[in-house]
Amino acid sequence: MNEHFYAFIDFGRRIASERGVNWDVRLLTDGTAVPEEAWNITQFVGDSPPPVHWVRDFGLDAKALLVLNERRKQQDLPALPKTSLSPGWLDLLKAVIVEQLFYRKNSTGHVIGNVVRPLRVLATVVDGREPWELRVDDVVGAFELAKGLQASGKLADLILGLVKTLIDANHIADIGPIAPALSMKRHGVRGKRARYTKSMDELRSDLEERKRAEKLPDRRAFWELVRIVFTEQPRSILDLLRFTQTKIMLLCGLRAGEACLLPADWKRVREYYDTSGRAAGELGGYSTAMMLRYFAEKQQTPNSDSVALFETAQYVPSMFEAALTETLSEVARITQPLRETLRRQVEEKRILPWFRRDQLVSAIELYPYLTGNPILLALPNQEQDQWQSRYRDRFDGQVFDEMYDYQLRQINSASSSLNTALYVFYNRLKGKITFRRQDGTEYHDSQMQWKKVFLRVDEIEDHLLRLTTKLSDRSPFRLSPAGEIQTWELMFLMPKRALAEGRNDGLCDITRYYSVGRFSPDMMHHAIGGNEGCSGSTLFESYSGSDEDRMLTLNPHALRHLQNTELFRLGVADTIITKRFNRRSVAQSYEYDHRSLAEDLEGIELPLEVEVSLGRKAATVARMIKAGKASGPIVDAFKNIQQTHGEDAAFEFLKLEADGFHSTPYGHCINSFTVDPCPKHLECFAGCRHLTATGMPQHHAHLVQLEGRLKDAVKAIESRSAKAVGRDNQLIHAKNRLAAVKQILVTPEGMPVFPDGADLSKTANTPRSVLDGYE
Repeated sequence: MNEHFYAFIDFGRRIASERGVNWDVRLLTDGTAVPEEAWNITQFVGDSPPPVHWVRDFGLDAKALLVLNERRKQQDLPALPKTSLSPGWLDLLKAVIVEQLFYRKNSTGHVIGNVVRPLRVLATVVDGREPWELRVDDVVGAFELAKGLQASGKLADLILGLVKTLIDANHIADIGPIAPALSMKRHGVRGKRARYTKSMDELRSDLEERKRAEKLPDRRAFWELVRIVFTEQPRSILDLLRFTQTKIMLLCGLRAGEACLLPADWKRVREYYDTSGRAAGELGGYSTAMMLRYFAEKQQTPNSDSVALFETAQYVPSMFEAALTETLSEVARITQPLRETLRRQVEEKRILPWFRRDQLVSAIELYPYLTGNPILLALPNQEQDQWQSRYRDRFDGQVFDEMYDYQLRQINSASSSLNTALYVFYNRLKGKITFRRQDGTEYHDSQMQWKKVFLRVDEIEDHLLRLTTKLSDRSPFRLSPAGEIQTWELMFLMPKRALAEGRNDGLCDITRYYSVGRFSPDMMHHAIGGNEGCSGSTLFESYSGSDEDRMLTLNPHALRHLQNTELFRLGVADTIITKRFNRRSVAQSYEYDHRSLAEDLEGIELPLEVEVSLGRKAATVARMIKAGKASGPIVDAFKNIQQTHGEDAAFEFLKLEADGFHSTPYGHCINSFTVDPCPKHLECFAGCRHLTATGMPQHHAHLVQLEGRLKDAVKAIESRSAKAVGRDNQLIHAKNRLAAVKQILVTPEGMPVFPDGADLSKTANTPRSVLDGYE
């Protein structure tokens, strides 16, 4: 053991002691903690479940051990049993968990998935060596084994990252640093070198990777998802919530976690007035702007933690205001019964707040409250389908009231058969709760007549308290820097573990069901991303028409990349994009920029070596020449050199002479002003030979406006006395300019306006000082 390892463990022990974390966890022989001493790290940091993250296994990784034992079997070696980690690895695991949670303030999900698992895999592979005895070949072995365990390569990548950020950074190993000695490359990690330091081959590789845009959604999957959420009718309330969250991510670019935690009170309106109090709309601007209130992720400050929510707001483009308002208003209406149930549970500290604690309630009447299943009677399939169709048409909770009252009338007026599911549910409760008669006495008959069975509400609530996985999500969220928001104030609430709807394609009575949960990001990732190991169908599997489309998946975060890229492509300023996505620096926005080279100029591409060699501005000119949308002296010289000396020489000329094209209010000017600025200050309509017509609407509008002004000037000059000083010179100047503007308007796109005009970029050859010399 070296001093650095000891210092890190001591640091972890001190934090654990300060936070009241039990360090000396009692373990079973296989390395799992005894149930009462397992680490509930969600509770450690005061997070609001779900999910609840536990660290129960402090032993060797079972899947890694299985692979190792297969190898040992082939070598005729005995299998290794699953045991606790060695003392050194065990202390390191505990110290890392505590340090990540309380010092680095990382989320519990990150600790479980990205720290605990790879560290246990590494400890499983080292063959009896402690952390300070770690060797390069141990890491290589763990890396190769992890690649076999997880085809995506993420686990192997996490092991390499852990070696660099934990083992090397804290000098745990005696022979460190280990990471520089590894020949493996981390998956998806790019170098941070400046481009001018890279070789030509490296630059070409970067450009190709940029064009692949692998972080953008697949085109087919994207449009199929758009078709589903905007045209299909959701078949359940869960699907309705999935549709709505997908729309939010499409329209607003929010992360899945941000969409899931959208508050019910989401709408904010900002009004604008001038200094005199007049609405901006009366002055040609916008009087109001709609904003979306939400809780942004990755906004932690040095003094905050990973649990508190950061409230912010995002401007909603006017083109999306109606769609977003309609969608969210509808969801708020539909989920209002769930919100009201959860509010009463929180405020009254009850599970069944509709009833008094000492109240006796018929078992049949109580059934929808306990299960969410609204079917009390053995209704014919056709009748059940009619009720389903009515509810799913508008997801109107009043349908459940009508259905409930109708069935109770049938039960009280005739000998109707009860739903088989009701019999099964209450038979499973025998011995767990007390069944009573209407007078409160216990029901002891062997043959239960369920229409005569009653239950005490307090006894039912005590039983439900033991079903922890079905209790409503009532823990509030802390806000930064202060305050909290209750779970019932969120938009996306859902019936929790409602098997009638989720598994059996039935209905869930959300107006009565007691178990209310909030949507989690994992559910949204599975809904369109299809995570392995998760039950349930994706939206593609449920709503697509072909087998090929049903196999599609899409990473929800790719929608954020897509919107970021589209904003860049449409010319939105990087500062506005950065503000929209709540980033701290503009550089972060460029990490989400996946524009291809083809998008720079209407799909015109250049050879990669030319792109690298020319630079951005000269490459733009090259694309314009290739597209036939540029002409002028430089273009003519380029074409002549291309014919006589080849393309390489022509592009070299372009690199030196055409440092860029200049977009004026009247057309494009292709000329180099590297040394001297344009002496005419880009007054191109004076007859300069470099001016090229564009046909662009904004240029045409400028020219028409200028033509009108010049016509007015000609009329004003002609109305003056012929003897007025300077009248003739002014009239000639104005008429020449007017003729030039008319010539621009009739010149075809991409053609020079004044092919025989003067080169106004050159100044007159007259000495401007004594240093200019003589001709």
